[in-house]
Amino acid sequence: MKEQITESDWRGRRAGRLVGSLGRLLALVLRVGVLPAYAADDEFPPQLPHYFSGTVSTSTGPVPEGTVVEAFLGGVSAANTTVTAQSTYELLVPGEYGDEGKTVSFKVAGVQASQTAAWVSGEANYNFDLTISALPDGSWWPFPFARPSWCLIATAAYGTDTAEEINILRQFRDVVLLASHLGTEFVSLYYEVSPPIAEVISQHDFLRTVVRVGFIDPVVAILNWSHALWSERD
Repeated sequence: MKEQITESDWRGRRAGRLVGSLGRLLALVLRVGVLPAYAADDEFPPQLPHYFSGTVSTSTGPVPEGTVVEAFLGGVSAANTTVTAQSTYELLVPGEYGDEGKTVSFKVAGVQASQTAAWVSGEANYNFDLTISALPDGSWWPFPFARPSWCLIATAAYGTDTAEEINILRQFRDVVLLASHLGTEFVSLYYEVSPPIAEVISQHDFLRTVVRVGFIDPVVAILNWSHALWSERD
């Protein structure tokens, strides 16, 4: 009986093959075009990153979209990404000469994953599934601001979470609000009070128009106007 291959398996294998092909191409470029220049200076060409991909889950099931996955090389943070809607992840873990064989470990929402691997330049590990016992505090969501749609009221007002106006609200959240304790507290409070409000708004076209035109659009206009002032904060 032939083994059934799921869509996520196909994606993982295609991604692995793509990374492997790119790695071989880059290695060829380094060998043919760059290596002589490095050799002339008694230096070595850069190491290729180690590719990982797979699913992310707890003991009770998959983790939600937006959950943070972080990779550590020799105990030092090296790369991070977020989980997709299909509970999958992809990571390129960079390294240098001397890192060969060092342990790559992972954290999911700050929780240590069970899996580790030895770092190898140019290696591709697809279907490298990560598991943790549970998300922090046993909660389905790792952090209040890690939910798939942060701007719940704006999403209800615009009728979609992909509107351009919502993108700048998300950017303001990430750059300004989550950079301070007070801002993080505000985001957490927003999650507590916004779901029922968003539900009411989504059910009435008149309310959607009033909230969008009278509140969200002016806020977005101010953020766009002042974008240069806050978007490049250190």
